[in-house]
Amino acid sequence: MRWAYALGVLSLGCGALVLTQACGDDAEVASSSGGGHCEKAPAGSAHNAEAGCDLRCPGGPGCAPSDDATFYAGAAVEDITPVVDHVVAFAPQNQGHNYFDPLGGDKCVKKGSCDVSDVTTCTAVDPMKCTWIAGFGTGRPATGNADATSVRCTVMKRGNTKVGLCSVDAVGWFYSEVEATRALIAEKYPELDLDFVAVASTHVHETQDTMGIWGPNDSKSGVKTEYNASIREKTALALSKANAALEPVQIQFGASKVDGHIPETDPKGHGAAAFVSDSRDPVVIDDELRVIRFVAADDQSTVATLINFTSHPEFGGDDNLLTSADYVHTLRQGVEKGLEVKSAAGKTLVKRPGVGGVAIFFNGPLGGQVGPGNVSHTDFEGNPVPKGLDRAYNNGRLLAVYAHEALSKGAETLESAALGFRAREIYVEVRNRAYHIALAQQLFVREAYFYDPTLEIGEGNLPSVRTQVAAIDIGPAELVGFPGELHAELLLATPEGKSALDAPFPFTPKPYVVLNDPKTNPACGKDGYSECDDGPPAIDQMDREKIIDLARDPKVKYRWAVGLMLDQIGYLVPDYDFKLDPANPYLDEFSPGEHYEETNSVSTNVQAHVIDPLLQLLKSPPVVRR
Repeated sequence: MRWAYALGVLSLGCGALVLTQACGDDAEVASSSGGGHCEKAPAGSAHNAEAGCDLRCPGGPGCAPSDDATFYAGAAVEDITPVVDHVVAFAPQNQGHNYFDPLGGDKCVKKGSCDVSDVTTCTAVDPMKCTWIAGFGTGRPATGNADATSVRCTVMKRGNTKVGLCSVDAVGWFYSEVEATRALIAEKYPELDLDFVAVASTHVHETQDTMGIWGPNDSKSGVKTEYNASIREKTALALSKANAALEPVQIQFGASKVDGHIPETDPKGHGAAAFVSDSRDPVVIDDELRVIRFVAADDQSTVATLINFTSHPEFGGDDNLLTSADYVHTLRQGVEKGLEVKSAAGKTLVKRPGVGGVAIFFNGPLGGQVGPGNVSHTDFEGNPVPKGLDRAYNNGRLLAVYAHEALSKGAETLESAALGFRAREIYVEVRNRAYHIALAQQLFVREAYFYDPTLEIGEGNLPSVRTQVAAIDIGPAELVGFPGELHAELLLATPEGKSALDAPFPFTPKPYVVLNDPKTNPACGKDGYSECDDGPPAIDQMDREKIIDLARDPKVKYRWAVGLMLDQIGYLVPDYDFKLDPANPYLDEFSPGEHYEETNSVSTNVQAHVIDPLLQLLKSPPVVRR
């Protein structure tokens, strides 16, 4: 059992947030009150009353209108590829295995110091010198690097409002890390004068652990403090370089449904199943790929392309021991440099020119194991793709074709756009017993609040963590950021008000079905679907008023869902389907059915503590006019 997606790796006090609240003028101010926005009764935890007012710009303190309608953008990328200078030499009986077993004779050794095929020739060193990959289980050691991992940032400016937005190739990046990055910027790059810095993680499961829960064993953190520190340094540097590169831009918006409608990408006719799947009922997938491209006004060159899609970057699988950005690597590469795919006979199957600039990827609502689990992995000719990074790279190239469609077919270009943000700090209660144990063992360390650490953790003495939710407006686009892996049924509804859970299930792409419902799944009860006897979740119990609903605002034309933004506190499981093992809650998975996510969620009340405040934030007065 893995204790996943929990707290943080830095201990920061209540006053650690360094953020300039004053922001610049904007011609698109929606409110002329000139004051900040403070909820009389903040949603979520009762402790949110202590979290302070929202950060808002324009419309917050000091955010007066501006006549300057020019939109500026810059972008930069910094390499954060882990240095793999130590590897594991496996004992003879463990040859071919991918997980570290020191009691069985495996050793962490300096790379090149011995013949790793003969462990007897090797001298063991501290296992923390090895690089531990974040994903699939503890003790998965890296042997090298397959491709570069990076942190990619854009700085956007209109009037005096300036926002820094970054994405880091990591399994998760805690709010404590974001706060430390903000503090570093304020100290080292004060000239940036950024009103808001938001950092999201791509959630890649094929690179160095940045959270502390994929170490050499269950009781050892996998974090190398110097590596996390380097990511913070590189993030600040990338923002500095992006700021120095600011130039007037036009803004292009587009989207594409990743459903196989481009024949070259789905020669076998699998539909959405050729790209992404959902392994837990109800099958709800946000299968839209979205782009925002900043185009230099003077020469029409690309400054940056922001990409939003939902799928776990774990196509490489647990057999892969090379660090990688997984499918995100070839997706970004295909957008920046273009792609040409040829058949075995040398015929060009797909050719798309690159748009240049810096491609920056943001993941979406990943809850329910949305990713490669039930995907039909075929290449552009319909041939099966072998396990490993071949699948990851193939999937990224497939998605790149849809990104190019989003950038061309039906794309909208604006000469300028409004820019603004709303952000709210919140407290989230931690009821997960596995996380309590990890806190006690200091597997990871993050400031916890409102409990007495000298007493036993339990009812009446439960810790909370501080995190942040946000919405960023870029003209007709709204980027809704949430600090974890959201189950998409808490997000998706049609413009007509139909929920993702209302038949005929508008966000359940064919040929997917409700896995545990014999009425919609003919295979129910047959091989591979024995769990169908458990019955489907009680979706009628879901409160339709409690979903974020990307379609709630008819004026928002481009609706983005950005997962793991500003934090990673685990799966954001909806109330109606949050089930715990009665004997060993959080430590063991509830049965029958698929309820892994609950073992990696902070609390049974995670919906109330995260989604309710986010809903309230989104219903607060807007900061821009559309």
